[in-house]
Amino acid sequence: MPISELFVVYPNKNSELRSIAKVCYEFGKTIAQEPSAGQSLGLDEHAILRQRNYVTIVAGMINAIHARPIPDMPQVHPLQLPIDLSDPYKQFTEDDLPLNEDTELLAEHWLFLAVALAKSQSACLAGSLIAADHARATTQLGVITQYLDEIESRPDIDLPETAFPGAELTPAGSK
Repeated sequence: MPISELFVVYPNKNSELRSIAKVCYEFGKTIAQEPSAGQSLGLDEHAILRQRNYVTIVAGMINAIHARPIPDMPQVHPLQLPIDLSDPYKQFTEDDLPLNEDTELLAEHWLFLAVALAKSQSACLAGSLIAADHARATTQLGVITQYLDEIESRPDIDLPETAFPGAELTPAGSK
């Protein structure tokens, strides 16, 4: 399945879950538009800090909704609260190739988390988050955190000759 097929409107009955999925989706849009996305590789310190704050915010939201009891609301539970993830991310690109694979991958992970929540069993509930969906979301946040750790531990790389997709990979003047 192409990633573009994930950008759709998902059926949902869980207003709390909808808000978390939309936040994750928006955080993916943010990293896709970071100034760091124009770099060859990596993220600047502000982008890393922003992403870590996003992980903390979403983890708090996921833990809070999971801690609540599942409500019994037969009069309002049939209400539909769709989750609109239909607007595709706009990436920093050159000839339709992402300039920075790190920002591209982080954006995709935020999208995957938003879709995992939108397609979860908890989306059929009137509220709360079941244990399996909580574990899945927590694991995905762990993946994002680990990737941020990896990015932060790498040295900055200066790749002026190869910064643009399709650039020659030979040293300057060697032709």
